[in-house]
Amino acid sequence: MNARIYSIALLLLATLATGAEAQGKGRGKPAGGDVEVSRGKAKGPSTDVEIRIFHDYYAVDSRRPKALPPGIAKNLARGKPLPPGIAKKQVPNDIIVLLPVRTGTRWLIAGDVIVLVDASDLVVDLIKLVF
Repeated sequence: MNARIYSIALLLLATLATGAEAQGKGRGKPAGGDVEVSRGKAKGPSTDVEIRIFHDYYAVDSRRPKALPPGIAKNLARGKPLPPGIAKKQVPNDIIVLLPVRTGTRWLIAGDVIVLVDASDLVVDLIKLVF
């Protein structure tokens, strides 16, 4: 089963590389509008490939995360440290192996927000999963 997921991910990567991103249209929300992305001038914003991998993985009902409380969600912002006391988990290895390699950063999940943080736990990018 893992080989099948890996094959699908490779096919997805190849398709996206020759599709919208190659034409310069790969910015913002995907056509389906099912993932909200926080973007800005911070280094290393999430790519459309990374967004699609996260969305496909968490689209399954049994894996769907619960939303953060509004007050905590409001404190998550690019360029700021992770708020103290926020419940966060490491992104599963099933996803990590599919993602492009990023040095000096790591992916965490806090509620329904995927957070890319650097070595000092500053938020580099956010992907809010919307279903």
